Amino acid sequence: MAAVKNQRIKSLSTRYLGFYKTSLPVLFSIVIGFFVWGAYQLYIESGKWFHNTYMIFYFLFLIWGWVRINRNVHRVEFDDEFLYVIQKGQDILIPLENIKEVDIKTLGGVYEVELFQAEQLGNKFYFKPSLLYPFNYKRKDELVNVLLRNINQAYQKKQEFQRNALQS
Repeated sequence: MAAVKNQRIKSLSTRYLGFYKTSLPVLFSIVIGFFVWGAYQLYIESGKWFHNTYMIFYFLFLIWGWVRINRNVHRVEFDDEFLYVIQKGQDILIPLENIKEVDIKTLGGVYEVELFQAEQLGNKFYFKPSLLYPFNYKRKDELVNVLLRNINQAYQKKQEFQRNALQS
């Protein structure tokens, strides 16, 4: 009998996650560059130090906040038994039994995965199914529902231990 191989579902996270994480900080950095250039031009023309210093710090604060918020957003794939968190160095395998809940956290479509036991990423991590989430939410939510069904099936599997196995 041929063994059935689990297929990874590759489209749970957006493939443009790098663009999502870096686009806004790059845009804000360009705006900061324009403010600095304008302040420099004002200083050369009138000898006055720029009056919009607070705007530079405001945009720096926005960049810091964006990076801080999105540092735990990862690429995620799953199959019938595991959730795969794709990172640059290595993938992290998380058994579906370890997932406590999966909930949407923002209107932009960032989902939070909460774990029973902390893994390398901590108790919580996030994934984003699509850059255009509000517009294609039906298709992406259906894929998350498949993940939730797989998690419920993993909860129902009975773990069988050997009779002489030590249980702690």
